[in-house]
Amino acid sequence: MMPEELVTPKKIQNNRKRVEKWLINNHKYINITAIEKEISAPKGLVQKFVKYDKKINDKWINPLYYVIKRFTSFTLR
Repeated sequence: MMPEELVTPKKIQNNRKRVEKWLINNHKYINITAIEKEISAPKGLVQKFVKYDKKINDKWINPLYYVIKRFTSFTLR
């Protein structure tokens, strides 16, 4: 699912900014529940962030970041 690696607090903040900005800009075009299921997150985690501006817990930022990164890469396999 995601590579296990040591993540510094600064990297978490950078990933948080990227994830939050991407979700706000693209929430109309994605299946939010599918992303939540992919990372085994609680139902409504992303929707509550997008709709009600509820902060996403730090433990979900990196899994979201890696799913979005994989989702947005247009490389041929």
